[in-house]
Amino acid sequence: MKRLFLILIISIPLAVFSVSAQDDSGEKLNLSVDVASGFVWRGLALNMSPVLQPCITFTQGKFTIGTWASTPFTPGEFQEFDFFASYQLLPSLSIGIMDYFGFVDGFWGMPRYFDYKNNHSIDLQLIYDGSGKFPLSAMLSTIIFGDDYKFDNKGNRKNNFSTYIELGYGNTTKGGFDWEVFAGFVPMASDYYEIPGANIVNIGFGVAKNFEITPTYSLPLSIKFSMNPRDESVFLVASISLF
Repeated sequence: MKRLFLILIISIPLAVFSVSAQDDSGEKLNLSVDVASGFVWRGLALNMSPVLQPCITFTQGKFTIGTWASTPFTPGEFQEFDFFASYQLLPSLSIGIMDYFGFVDGFWGMPRYFDYKNNHSIDLQLIYDGSGKFPLSAMLSTIIFGDDYKFDNKGNRKNNFSTYIELGYGNTTKGGFDWEVFAGFVPMASDYYEIPGANIVNIGFGVAKNFEITPTYSLPLSIKFSMNPRDESVFLVASISLF
C-alpha cells in the first residue's frame, strides 16, 4: 500500500557515497547512496532494519528529475523504487510529482511494474522551503492516481485523493548542528495512511552535523526522532554519509 514515486524536494536520509558534476551550462548530475538504520515515511514504518538508498538526480535550470530506491539488507522486507520530477516556481517554492512503487519481494517476486493503477501511487506536491530569519517549511501532498482508492455506494472504485500536510521549522546552532522540528497531518479518512479520520500522524525533530575527520573530509551524521500519535508508535532513525 505504501508505494513511493517521484519525490521532489527530496527528503532522503544522508548519503553514504555521493558524486556530483556540473558543467558550464548549469546542468548538474548527482549520484548518492544512503545508508539508514530504518525507513520511516510520514509516520509509517516501512522498514525497521537497515536499508540502502541510492539516488540519481539531474538538474537543468529550475527543472529536476531523478530516481530513488530503498533496498533492505534483510531479504523479504519492503522495497521501493521511485521516479520524481520538480520545478522551481519561486526561490522558496516548488511543485513536483512522485511515482511510488513499493513491494515486498516474497514468493511471487516483484509485482507488475507497469500496472500503474494497482501497483503505483502518483503524488502531486507543493513545497515551500523558507530560509533566513524565519526558516519555515511547508508541504502539501495529494495522491492523484493509483492504488489510493475507495468504493462508492454502487461499488465503483474511486480515487480517495489522500492528502498529507506537513509544517517544519529548522535552523543551525552556533555549534554547527542543523536542527528541525516538524508535524504532519492527514485531514481525512485514508486507508493509504491507515487512519479512519483526520489525524496528526507524524511529529518529531531531527539533528544533523558534519563531523570533521581530516582537513578535507567530514562525516555527516543525521538522527531523526518521530512519533505517530494515531498509532502510539515512536521511531529513531540514524543516517550517515561517508563522502
